[in-house]
Amino acid sequence: MATTAAIMTAVAISVSILLLFLSLALVVVFRILVVPTTPASTRQELVFDYVSAAPTAVSSFLGAKETKALALYDNPKLITDAALTSSRVLTPGQRFDVSVSLTLPETTHNVDAGVFQVRAELLTARGEVIANATRPAMLAHTGTEVRLLRLLVSWPLHALGLVEEVRTVTLPMFEGVSERLTRPFAGVRVTVVPRAGGGPNAVPQMWRAHADLRMDMSALTRFLYHYPASSFAVMVLVTWGYLCAAALLVFAAAAAAGVVRVPTSFAGEVVRRASAADGKQRLDPFFDGMGLTTSSDDEAVSAGPTPSRLSADSEGGETTTNGGGGGGEGLRQRRVTNQATF
Repeated sequence: MATTAAIMTAVAISVSILLLFLSLALVVVFRILVVPTTPASTRQELVFDYVSAAPTAVSSFLGAKETKALALYDNPKLITDAALTSSRVLTPGQRFDVSVSLTLPETTHNVDAGVFQVRAELLTARGEVIANATRPAMLAHTGTEVRLLRLLVSWPLHALGLVEEVRTVTLPMFEGVSERLTRPFAGVRVTVVPRAGGGPNAVPQMWRAHADLRMDMSALTRFLYHYPASSFAVMVLVTWGYLCAAALLVFAAAAAAGVVRVPTSFAGEVVRRASAADGKQRLDPFFDGMGLTTSSDDEAVSAGPTPSRLSADSEGGETTTNGGGGGGEGLRQRRVTNQATF
């Protein structure tokens, strides 16, 4: 029983190790297909050109390697399809959000500017427009009393330069946009358009601005992305457990149907065959090639005379002793006979 249990344990351990390696392979493939490899969020600065009536800023989210490769083309419209698809920020099918943040100083000009329009366009490396959106924005109005109270409370911080009199307006321009396979996202173009009839005074003054790119991930994807080691270990253990349970159920069903043998029968058969082979090896004599034993007559000679011969010699000696003078002749006769025998 102990041998049968040992064999069953060895078979179970071997199958478990095989399923463990299969679980590792499945988890690695799943992470490659699901978990994004790019940064979860990226921020690019927007520098507006105030020469035109509607200030415009263009920012690229491509990396240094992709930008250097595309810089070889004198005209962006000459970029080939292969170069366009190979220079991408996100993986195909990945959903993402784009927002624009404008930092406006709390000046009388910006308060008087009122409402203005912010237009954003998603661009490819060729400059083609993938999507566009527009949002209204304005600097929230603050009463004189509230501003004086805030200044009174935070005037030491203002004096030290730790606090600035600015307001940040954040506009979610795109949400849930899916990355395309043939027209990959590369950059964003933002235009600030003054309100109709406002004239030049309707263009707001901006301290700084930036565009934020964030990947739209589910709760599971965020867990896998932000906790790679922990999620990998948990997924391997869960997958391994499911595979072991599935293998056990499949094997039990196959054994019940008679397709395969039960583990106890298999282990018992292995033990019986091993015992039979061991017993046969112990019982079979060791023969040479001619069917004779390995012991030779030389070994019998080197071992000395047999007990019967010794007893005969002893009797002969007693006879010789009793016979008197004929003992020497009898001794010689026995030596001649022994030499003839050997």
